[in-house]
Amino acid sequence: MIKINHLTKTYKRVKVVDDVTFEIKEGHCTALVGPNGAGKSTLIDMVIGDRHANKGEIIDTAQLLDAKHLGIMFQKTNFPDLIKVKELYQLFAHLYKDAITLKEFSDITLFNDTQLNQYANKLSGGQKRILDFALALIGKPRCIFLDEPTSAMDVQMRAHFWQVITKLKTEGVTIFYTSHYIEEVERMADRVIVLEKGRVILNDNPEMIRTRQNTSIISLPIQYQQKIETNLPRKQFEYTVSNNKIRITTNNVKTLIEYLNTIQVDLNEIEINKASLLETVFNTNEEEVK
Repeated sequence: MIKINHLTKTYKRVKVVDDVTFEIKEGHCTALVGPNGAGKSTLIDMVIGDRHANKGEIIDTAQLLDAKHLGIMFQKTNFPDLIKVKELYQLFAHLYKDAITLKEFSDITLFNDTQLNQYANKLSGGQKRILDFALALIGKPRCIFLDEPTSAMDVQMRAHFWQVITKLKTEGVTIFYTSHYIEEVERMADRVIVLEKGRVILNDNPEMIRTRQNTSIISLPIQYQQKIETNLPRKQFEYTVSNNKIRITTNNVKTLIEYLNTIQVDLNEIEINKASLLETVFNTNEEEVK
């Protein structure tokens, strides 16, 4: 277990990370989320030792943060102009006594022989991210830190990335990552830490975060828009219209269903969902938070 106690980082009298305390449990997958400027990257830099905290301490009795046990994937990585993918693998592999094989490296990246012999800086954005991920795993780390790992990846590559993460979880690897794709947080994280303006405002598992609140979303086909606009009391219920759907937010599903029935909405056509983790935490839409 890694214990972060009262960690604080100040720049020009502004606390970018403000008295942060939490634990990273060994073998668990922990997600750090929050809006831009919340202090996520600064916090990670302090935990891995790239920045010094003004106050606080990091206790790592299992030595998970030791260089020989730690893999790091930064938010942005620049590769040298004239080095091929295979050469990068060979360079990194020579740094470890027990590195993954080139075959294992290829299975992680999904690169064929042509791509392995390609200059790394000529790869697409998503290919560079999966390459960076594979390089972080070359030394078979017991703990990995991933800062926005799937940014620039397409849907298929993101799905493959999380398959690899699932395998690492079964092997007991400790995983700490940031992401602005909330479905990845809800599906993969054992623990979610929410950072806002440098402070931890929530620290719980995803299911508890969802069930702890009462807000539900009722979705109706767009054909009911005029009926809803005419009859639905806006002071009692809030709704939005997007993607040919009417979304009504409510803390009282029973009352709303009864009301929709009175205005002759076909209840077979409605969908009921709990508010997403992101909406629960930030009370906003997913596209407004990164």
